[in-house]
Amino acid sequence: MTTSIADAQLATMADGSNPLSFNIDANTLIVKLKGNATTGYTWKYKIDSEDVIKFYSDKYDANNNGGRPMMGAGGEQTFVFEPNKAGKTKITFEYARPWDNGESAGKRFLKIKVDKEGKVSAKEVKK
Repeated sequence: MTTSIADAQLATMADGSNPLSFNIDANTLIVKLKGNATTGYTWKYKIDSEDVIKFYSDKYDANNNGGRPMMGAGGEQTFVFEPNKAGKTKITFEYARPWDNGESAGKRFLKIKVDKEGKVSAKEVKK
């Protein structure tokens, strides 16, 4: 069963000025990261083992001022993942611009475990 992103109760773990929020609801992992797409920076993900967990969707929401987008304002990028099979893996999130030749403005890491029933657990780690 998948719950909508809007219904998720988030646990926020602060790391500097960019909190990584994630929620596990039934068999769905929802990850939210602050960003600013107007600068060219976006969050990308890499799953070490896609046999364990798979990407489902990605959405960017700009911060709004009274319903109107604000020029230069940041926002929040939301990733949704669902389990494939029991096992362990890691998801790396990298904040970068595509033209910066691999230079990153930040990275975040989540260790993922999927049990035999398909229940997902996650923990933020330093690397």
